[in-house]
Amino acid sequence: MYPTQRWCIAALCACLGNQCLATDLPLPTPQTQGAVTYVTGGIGLDEVDAFRAAAQQYNLRVTFSSQTGEYYAGVKVTLRDAQGKTVIETTSDGPFVYFNVLPGKYEVVAENLGQTVTRSAQVREKRGTELYIRWKAPSEVQSQ
Repeated sequence: MYPTQRWCIAALCACLGNQCLATDLPLPTPQTQGAVTYVTGGIGLDEVDAFRAAAQQYNLRVTFSSQTGEYYAGVKVTLRDAQGKTVIETTSDGPFVYFNVLPGKYEVVAENLGQTVTRSAQVREKRGTELYIRWKAPSEVQSQ
């Protein structure tokens, strides 16, 4: 066997091995409120990898951070439907909250650091929607 063939086989095995591991990563237990299933977390590299691997299973994905890139947990999250009815109220266990919702328009209200941020989301049937909600870091707020 040629060295190039050995390298290609080794690379293929490594890629397949990583794919197998990605499905075994420790995603927190999904929760259900009404017709909506969601999962929250993302603390530690293993959980971050698990969320990345599971992203396509959820059609509304929200990430919380500062404008300088620090991630936040403990964010109070309210998800409202197009009629303004509260669908979910929860507190994030990490910087990610991933929802499985029916297609439609939603409003995500996130409270953190004494500030409330509201974002609209249009969730389509065949495509996921990503929202990034960012706050000024406490040091940025104090320096103003």
